[in-house]
Amino acid sequence: MKRNNKTIFVIIVFLAILIDIGAYPITAFAWGDDSGGRPSYSAQYVSEHADDFGSTPFFNSVSDAEIGNEKDFVSAMEADSNGFAKNPQSTWQGGNIEVENGETYVIRLYVNNNNPNGFDAAAEDVKVAFSIPSTSNKQVQVNGFIESSNASPGEYWDYINFNSNKNFHLEYIYGSALLYNGGTGQEGITLGDEIATKASEGGALIGYNALDGQIPGGDAYKSYITIQVKVVYDYDFTVKTMSRLVGEKEWKDSVNAEVGDKVEFQIEYTNTSSERQEDVAVKNILSPNLRYIKGSTNIKNEKHPGGSNINEDYLTTDGLKIGNYSPDDNACLMFTAEIVDDNLAEGANTIENVVWVGVGNTTVEDSVKINVQNNKRYNTIIAIYTVLIAIFLIAIIILLLKILRRNKKLKQI
Repeated sequence: MKRNNKTIFVIIVFLAILIDIGAYPITAFAWGDDSGGRPSYSAQYVSEHADDFGSTPFFNSVSDAEIGNEKDFVSAMEADSNGFAKNPQSTWQGGNIEVENGETYVIRLYVNNNNPNGFDAAAEDVKVAFSIPSTSNKQVQVNGFIESSNASPGEYWDYINFNSNKNFHLEYIYGSALLYNGGTGQEGITLGDEIATKASEGGALIGYNALDGQIPGGDAYKSYITIQVKVVYDYDFTVKTMSRLVGEKEWKDSVNAEVGDKVEFQIEYTNTSSERQEDVAVKNILSPNLRYIKGSTNIKNEKHPGGSNINEDYLTTDGLKIGNYSPDDNACLMFTAEIVDDNLAEGANTIENVVWVGVGNTTVEDSVKINVQNNKRYNTIIAIYTVLIAIFLIAIIILLLKILRRNKKLKQI
């Protein structure tokens, strides 16, 4: 390449970086490589200068490829009901995509060894990976990586930002990674989940004729890798459940009780976020040794500050929706259950009453413990001994009476 052409390419790369910085928020990664910024080529230039490239592979450096600029090689699109791209022939979103709660999205990574010299310039040990953070935010960035042991540069990266007006996290759909190309991936071949779960270890090996890490040079050998992620909104709220024996005033984290006692439970939900939370749902998972007292559920909240009875007894079956709550609002649910002996062991037992509170796709669990002393066997034994002792005493008394009567008759003689 002539000196003036090199200067032009350096200027183009510099301008592209400036455009990227101005268009998107500053993030941990942008597009790049481990050489500090590879040059860009037109497709025509690559085809006309095959001899200049020798046998060294290089990836995603064409500025006018079928996907556009190959440096922007990570993109996304909403998935259809089958988990595939909803409209794969339309424009994929690169850089940024707006997302909605509960929707699944396909992330696509494009791989093209631009050296036009085919198998003479085959890349070896080619791996791809997606780094999916577990953090919750209004913007979650997924980075895609390509690496090869003999390419120059040897490692490449690009990103896609998922954006929403509410905090959310992304859940990788296990088993969703697919490779498409004109060879082994003509129908789409499944890749291992290490592509997203072990990004730091290089991800998953790909290939053209087999998953052997070998990618020949040229457009004919390009590949597409896709994975699926689900958007899950994260809601900030707290849940606290406590209990007390019926008749007591103080709520406790645990109580001591016996079979036949009645225990009151309180479930407190509080919206600790800065946003309104809708369709809050509560479900109580009763232990087999707790029997719900029908009609005992009451609720206290902004609409019912003095408490209101809930006629439906769904709290311990299907669950109960308790309405919508603004920031800092809360609700308290109370119900009563009786301790029964369905499968209690003899002696000390611990019964755990579990509560689930859900907002959107976020569920928080809490529990309270009931310590139950089951003396059924002991009481039975004591009762039997008491009866036996009573029978023995009665027998002694009868025997003594008979002796007294006999002695009285002897004196009369």
